[in-house]
Amino acid sequence: MQTTRNCISTGNRRSPGTNRLTICRRPGNTEIPLMTASPNTPISGGCLCGAVRFEMTGPAHDVYHCHCSICRKLQGALYPTYGVVARAGFRVLKGADNLRTFDSSSEVHRHFCMTCGSHVFEDTDYEPASVWFSVGTLDDGADPGGRDGTERHIFWESRTGWYEPADNLPKVNEFGDDNA
Repeated sequence: MQTTRNCISTGNRRSPGTNRLTICRRPGNTEIPLMTASPNTPISGGCLCGAVRFEMTGPAHDVYHCHCSICRKLQGALYPTYGVVARAGFRVLKGADNLRTFDSSSEVHRHFCMTCGSHVFEDTDYEPASVWFSVGTLDDGADPGGRDGTERHIFWESRTGWYEPADNLPKVNEFGDDNA
């Protein structure tokens, strides 16, 4: 890792001509590689307290910003963001015994850390070959992938009425391609 000198910004920026991101948080800022999951470079994540850790060996094939009332209540956010990966490429590395499951419906099983309460991932009966992980649980703000035309706002009809995301992503009702 290299050290970047004289960084005065307070945000994140890409270093010119590199695949590195400079984090401008303190003197002697460090460059870190921009991480995107691939079979050779797995991406890891975990809960807030560190009791649960996971990794995925491929990028997300979908990224969803969910506006349904269940997800809003569960995450305490206007709309949580989920990455969807193949179950075969997702594994819990540590803390499986620390996970608890909340069935928000008969088909959706949400797994959270029993120590800190972080919602880590979920699986569904209607999509058994996939795992939905909370993008905010990825380490170091890693890029989940999956934004090549599949990123979208879902359950748009259920959104709060007082905030409009300032993006041009598709907005659909439920999961499908039915534009809202």
